This record gives sequence, structure tokens and C-alpha cells, in this order.
Amino acid sequence: MCEVLTIGEPMVMFLADTKQPLSQVDHFTKMIAGAELNVAMGLSRLGHSVSYMTQVGEDPFGEYIKDFLKKEQIDTSYIKETNEAPTGFQIKNQVDAGDPEVIYFRKGSAASKATKELLRDVDFSGSKILHVTGIFPALSEETREMTKELIQMAHQNGLMVTFDPNPRPVLWDSEEQMIKETNKLACMCDVVMPGFREGKLFTGLQTKEEIADFYLNEGVKKVVIKLGTSGSYSKERLDDGSFVESEETCFKVPVVDTVGAGDGFAAGVISATLEGLDDKKILERGNAIGAMQVMNLSDNEGLPTINGLNEFLKTYQKKN
Repeated sequence: MCEVLTIGEPMVMFLADTKQPLSQVDHFTKMIAGAELNVAMGLSRLGHSVSYMTQVGEDPFGEYIKDFLKKEQIDTSYIKETNEAPTGFQIKNQVDAGDPEVIYFRKGSAASKATKELLRDVDFSGSKILHVTGIFPALSEETREMTKELIQMAHQNGLMVTFDPNPRPVLWDSEEQMIKETNKLACMCDVVMPGFREGKLFTGLQTKEEIADFYLNEGVKKVVIKLGTSGSYSKERLDDGSFVESEETCFKVPVVDTVGAGDGFAAGVISATLEGLDDKKILERGNAIGAMQVMNLSDNEGLPTINGLNEFLKTYQKKN
């Protein structure tokens, strides 16, 4: 089967065509969004095989998502359909700088109604990595238990499990619940990839070293921290019990839209790991793809092919 498995909620996105408050925008462009979907796209474009697991509605949005994934050469054999709930969607505005406003219409969506039936026929043979985030488990109690079971199944079949917290406070009953449940999931995984601000939120600690040690002390094998304009940092426990740290600076690029940068980073880290690159190169690739993504309005249009990535690395300089 595919090298990488992932599970998440795909959403149709309507991106404002003009830089105005959403209430004043008349025209939107239809696109596609979803953190895990972005990672799957990034990996597929880099030449890695990916299976995407989810549930969509039996509706035009669900068909649009499946067709889009097939065009991106992402395996859709684990996508189920339901006529009992609609496919979720979101609308996003344009901004001159910083984070755009995103409004979600996902409550009661098809993905949030997914059950463990989705896991019944998963074939792990030939797969190397399962990638999960904190979003799908936040959709419902059932999706949370599904995610835990899928992680356990992956480990039983010898897969590495990577985890991006991707906090979505609006999906949780409280911040306390979000922190508690997300950390439970993180500590079940092999590689945890928080952003620096996320790491501080989830651990209550203030430095990248402290955040890494928090998860390493809970049994995680490697922590990779996104540092925004400062680059990225990783710390890994080796088989002999020793630790190795690495750090890389970021690239100097014009920022158009920050959404999707973390997903691009994750695709870079996972692909470089699959290819056996060293820690410095893993971080460099993550930084590069994250930088390429922030140069684009879409959540995923900046995700490159391997040729596009190599051209970027030749063209853009790292910050001193």
C-alpha cells in the first residue's frame, strides 16, 4: 500500500477575491483545505504515495474533494460517504499581512460523524508513517477514540507515527480539555511537531529546549519545533539513550498568507525522514516548504514538486 497514511477532515474553502471584511465580499474562489489534506498533497507532489482517510457527505462538495485528491494522485480508497451529514466548508478573507480570518461551517459535518467503521479495512502493509493532527480528534468523542485506536494499530504494524498538535480551540469544550487530550495523543506518538507558541501553550514551559524535554520525558522519540521567522529546532532520543539536537534558520521570503505553512513544514519533515536525510536537512526542507507556502494565498498551492523545491533552495537565501 502507500508509504504514508493520514486521517482528517477535508473542507471546501471559499477564498475572498478582494481584501475586504468577509461581510462585504461579493465573490469567492472555490478551493480545498484541511491540515492533513495539505500534508498529503505536499507528500504526493514530492513523489511519495499517500492514503487519505475520511468521511465526506454524498453531496457536490464531497465529490469535488474526491476528484481533487485523485488529481493530486492521493489514494482515496479509505474515503467513505454518508447521506446523513454534509461535507464541511470554510470561508477565508485576504489580508495584507499576518493571519487571515477563517470562518468554519463544520459542526455536524460528515467527518465529525465518522465511526470506527472507517478503520475496519485499513491495510498497513508497505506503509511506513501514519500522520495525525489534533484536529480530527477534536471533532467528536468518537473521532478522538478512532485516532487513538489508529495510532495503536499503526504501532502494532511497525509504523512511525508523527503528530502535529494543530490546536483548534473552537472545536473543544475548553482550553483545559484541549491541552489535556492533545497531550495524551502527542505522547502516544513517535514524532511531535508543535509550533513554538503551541508548545508553550501545551506544556506551560517557555523555551524550545524545555518544550522538547517535556515530550521526550513522556516517551516521545523526537520533537521538532517550528520557530516561525527563527527557523526550526529538533531534539531526538537515540537508541542508546543519548540525545541529539539540531537547529536551522528560516528563508527570507515575502509573506502573503501564513495558513498552511505548518502543514508544508510537516510534509517537508515527513518526506525528508522517508528519504533518510539527516536532521539538518530535515529541518531545512521543512523550513523551505513552509516558506514556499506562505508566498501563496491558497492553503496548499505553494506546495512544491521536488524540482520546484530544488529550484527554491537554489534561489532563496536563509536568514543570518
